[in-house]
Formats: sequence, C-alpha cells, structure tokens
Amino acid sequence: MLKQLIQSDVHGNVRHSAVQELARGWKKDPDTLPLLKQRVQSDDNGNVRRAAIQELAEGWKKDPDTLPLLKQLIQSDDDKFVRSAALQELARGWKDEPWLFELLYNCAINDLFQRQDNWEDNPRQIALERIIKLYPDHPKTLTLLRDRAENDTDEKLREFAQKKLKQFTQNH
Repeated sequence: MLKQLIQSDVHGNVRHSAVQELARGWKKDPDTLPLLKQRVQSDDNGNVRRAAIQELAEGWKKDPDTLPLLKQLIQSDDDKFVRSAALQELARGWKDEPWLFELLYNCAINDLFQRQDNWEDNPRQIALERIIKLYPDHPKTLTLLRDRAENDTDEKLREFAQKKLKQFTQNH
C-alpha cells in the first residue's frame, strides 16, 4: 500500500509520509531503495523529494548511487529546497570528506537562489553556515565570509554574513 501511495497518490503530503514510513519500516525490502531514488529524481513535489533525500542519506549512505545523486542535486536541481536538503545531508553525513569544503564553497558562491519569500532557505547561506561550523580555520573561510557580507545578491544572506564576520573576527 505504501509503495502504491508513493507512486500514485495525488497529494504530496501523502507521498511524503509514505516515503518516510517505507524507508524507516521496510529498509530491507528490495523495492525501497529504487523507489526512493526514483522519487528523488522525478517527483514533482519538492517536499516528497526532500523526504526521499533525507531517507537516502540516513539509511543508504553507503549505497554507491547516494553520494553522486546528492552532489548532482546540489549542482543542477531547479528546486532550491531540494538543493538545500541535499546540502544539509552532505554536510551531515560526509563532513569528514576532504572534498566537502570545495563543494560547499562552490555552492556558497554559485547557487542560483533568488529569494521570493522571507522564510525561504538560501542554499548559499546553508553552505556558508556549514563552512563556518566545519572549517573555521580554513584559509578561504574568512575571505568567503567577507565576500558574501559585501557582494551576495540576497540581503538576508549579506546580513547573516556581516553578523558572522563580526563574531568571526572577534574570535579569531
């Protein structure tokens, strides 16, 4: 029944809940992983795709397709919330990987986010937050923080970066 709901229910919130329940309760079912991958790549509802991303990163981190899929979503997905979720999961699950700094750095500079509503998560800001937290002593962190404080197109991100820059320079 959950598989059917995930694939054909017209309501995104139903598909979202079904994705979570299937991933958590039927991890060993051979259809679960392919279904999650399919939802990540093709569901028209961003919340469903985000739920599938979170479940993949938590339950199938070692699957050879999970990491490349998350990286691809960060770089090319049209949905800013999907890009944000993929960034958060990468920073959480792969925080010790040597390539993560550059991936976050590139996102903090290049993500195409344009704010439409005040409550939206900016993937550039998420990337910057993770850099500050995970790499406070990296040689590029302070330069990036200064750049975002001065040059980011998103006012909320500029304000965040200015605040963090003050804290950063006081502590370092």
